[in-house]
Amino acid sequence: MSPDKMSVLNFTLNKFCPTFIIAFLVFMKMGFYTWEPYVVAGLVHFTQHFHYKIGYSVAVCEERGLLSDD
Repeated sequence: MSPDKMSVLNFTLNKFCPTFIIAFLVFMKMGFYTWEPYVVAGLVHFTQHFHYKIGYSVAVCEERGLLSDD
């Protein structure tokens, strides 16, 4: 497998698999007819969304030398 395809696969697994695993476990345990799994799914989506953006911004700042080495 080429490095580009491996990078795409690695990104996809790291980005989406935790969300799917958490959703599967929560819905299987609590069911579809209670409100708690939907709140958990929303919070997981929120944290995953901003976690990616924060990681990207840190990478850009490190690349441009905007962060100190402290």
